Amino acid sequence: MPPVPLQARSATLADAGVLLEHMRDFYAEEHLVFNEPVAQRALAELLAQPDLGSIQLFESTGSVIGYAVITFGFSLEFHGRMALLDEFYLVPAQRGHGLGRYGLELIKAWVRTTTVATLRLEVSRTNGRARSLYQKAGFRDEQRDLLTHWL
Repeated sequence: MPPVPLQARSATLADAGVLLEHMRDFYAEEHLVFNEPVAQRALAELLAQPDLGSIQLFESTGSVIGYAVITFGFSLEFHGRMALLDEFYLVPAQRGHGLGRYGLELIKAWVRTTTVATLRLEVSRTNGRARSLYQKAGFRDEQRDLLTHWL
């Protein structure tokens, strides 16, 4: 069965409700703490400042079935401005039909319209399915660990 057509569009503040619903599901799936007031503030800040990045909504047959958060950073190692695929989520019912792979291609196409040449992402070592998807889409495991210190 061919995949259902998938489109990506930039989210706006009017999409905050559906984004929060999907974020809640994504965070539960990834065993992350979801604090809705904090998430609302972060969404509003990102959506109000395009120089920080973008949230792309994935739509199929008129419904939002997922989202991707792309943020910008700077790295001398990566020759300047870079993009981070901070969150990538498709509802479980839409997985396994090639939509994740196609969604990644839409994200890469969007990033190519910016001034960055490098797209990075973070994936849990225990999420073999996502890791496989990302590697098939051309992401390399550089055998580095991302460490975090909350301030």
